[in-house]
Amino acid sequence: MKIVMAAAECVPFAKTGGLADVIGALPKELADFGHDVTVFMPKYALIPEKFVQEFSLLEEIAVPFSGEQKICGVYEYTNENVRYLFLGNREYYERSEIYGQADDGERFGFFNAAVLTVMVQMELEADIIHVHDWHAAVIPFLLKTDSRFKPLGAAGKTVLTIHNLQFQGSFQKSVFTDGFGLEETQFEAGAIEWNGRYNMLKTGILYADKVTTVSPSYRDEIMTSQYGEGLEQVLQKREEDLVGILNGLDTDFYNPATDLAIEMEFDQSSIEGKAVNKRSAQSMMGLPVKGNVPLTLMVSRLAGQKGIDILEDALPKLLESHDMQFVLLGSGEAKFEEFFRGLARQHPEKVAVRIGFDENLAHQLYAGADIFLMPSHFEPCGLSQLISMRYGTVPVANKTGGLKDTIVEYDRRTKRGNGFLSDFARNSPFAEAVERALTLYQESEHWDTLKQNGMKADYSWKQAAGIYAELYQKLVKGR
Repeated sequence: MKIVMAAAECVPFAKTGGLADVIGALPKELADFGHDVTVFMPKYALIPEKFVQEFSLLEEIAVPFSGEQKICGVYEYTNENVRYLFLGNREYYERSEIYGQADDGERFGFFNAAVLTVMVQMELEADIIHVHDWHAAVIPFLLKTDSRFKPLGAAGKTVLTIHNLQFQGSFQKSVFTDGFGLEETQFEAGAIEWNGRYNMLKTGILYADKVTTVSPSYRDEIMTSQYGEGLEQVLQKREEDLVGILNGLDTDFYNPATDLAIEMEFDQSSIEGKAVNKRSAQSMMGLPVKGNVPLTLMVSRLAGQKGIDILEDALPKLLESHDMQFVLLGSGEAKFEEFFRGLARQHPEKVAVRIGFDENLAHQLYAGADIFLMPSHFEPCGLSQLISMRYGTVPVANKTGGLKDTIVEYDRRTKRGNGFLSDFARNSPFAEAVERALTLYQESEHWDTLKQNGMKADYSWKQAAGIYAELYQKLVKGR
């Protein structure tokens, strides 16, 4: 099949979150299956120069947008049998940030129009056009309603993946009517409009042939008022076409047996190497080097979704009552950053905080920690729990979304399970789940089994990519 993907970010070129990891891995797996895969993304100024130097400018194409003919440079780069087409425009993408700009609606509206314009002009055929999150979600609508793109719509089917329903791309209606040069009646008809505004994600949900989420549990959750972010009824209308597919993990990039970023490489048969990484992690973070003290870790964006409010209550009490250490690597809301800084000032022998993000340090911390904390209120899929298990670090998480799909409470009788779960919906506190982990840590036989259970699981992208390929095949055969 000929597959085209469109997304706002992709590792190793530009990343703010898990979306980039997905776009960095899924196309490669699909290409390994023998599919022809092309990925579109904006050509940001922040893409590392080492990649930009290898880009080839194919052509410059005029894109009708916002009442003008805006020039879009099309740059090609090929890696691991995946073709990447970067769309350049100085006005929109020569910025120091990917998101958070006052004109984000216009910037990504242009991206949607540019992807389809380039496909028409370059005669790029596609059996499937797979778009990701709100940044590319208007493509299915344009494909089905704009006469300029009808040749493409007749040939292919569209899939929209929701990575996080909380972010919907909601803007003033003029961003839609002026940007795409479409009639106001198309806005007022209802598919585009949501609460008087232009909602890019809602548009994609209604117009894509299939809608997927990044875990089966999240698929079910977002059709409820608790998790639906106001769109639950819209999603309920598409229930038959709504599919949950669990994200995978790039097992080459996250592999303790070959990871040059960690102090000592190890695998299931040489898990004693984890103790070396623990000493290194403690030393790097300025904590006392103690092999018999459980080292807990959180690598996270510091936002309400991630359950930082839960830790504000639970963590100080746990630190007072247990001989344990805690390390944070992350950044986000100022109030949460200050909470962790304050905790480190109060417990300098137990708590170390690094505000920001460092990929190599993250790997070393995953490899060295004993326990990973994820008290998320909701989690569409989550990659951190998969990474932690890959490195023999036991996850403690709230039972929601992809965390529920990947973590099984350890049973000391059967020795099955790979972590510990709280359940906020059933008043099962996170602190109690952490307590269970800290208790079991003292029982080496069980703890070794628990680490091995997590490390031997297969969360590679191969399985997920196979499910996506089956979905594509069914769509193509059904057209």
